[in-house]
Amino acid sequence: MRPHAFVLALAATLASPAFAQAESLAILPVKLLDTSHEARDQAQDHERRLELLAKVLASGMAGQRIERTEVERACSPQTTDCLVKLLRDRGAERGLFVVVQKSSTLILQIFADLVDIRNEKLLVHKELNFRGDNDESWRRAGAFLARQLEAAPDGASSRVR
Repeated sequence: MRPHAFVLALAATLASPAFAQAESLAILPVKLLDTSHEARDQAQDHERRLELLAKVLASGMAGQRIERTEVERACSPQTTDCLVKLLRDRGAERGLFVVVQKSSTLILQIFADLVDIRNEKLLVHKELNFRGDNDESWRRAGAFLARQLEAAPDGASSRVR
């Protein structure tokens, strides 16, 4: 094979959806456990902030977000086995599972698990406390969490191929 033909073939392979999909990080919809018992209905604010957090994580970790409707169609109930199978069927190499617990307007905590989908192995577990139930606090918490996951051993940036 001529050198430039090899380079073109390699470039086509690396750019192919199958190759990109095999290297992918899939980010499941962020879940919320609200134990704050606040009187005001905050459902719309919560939905917006869950979406914001997922977008920040996907951007910071070069991940592909899985839409909530796709998860609901594929996994009812949403068991771990079903979610892992969904990500595996989509060709994801790693999956990010995130839950936010809201204790009050001031105190929130994020639990994040980065999982090797092929081997069903936990790669990284992070817990992050943050303050303030507003868009900016959620955005900053997401950016910080993405950096923490990227920097963790076995995290997103430590893959060796």
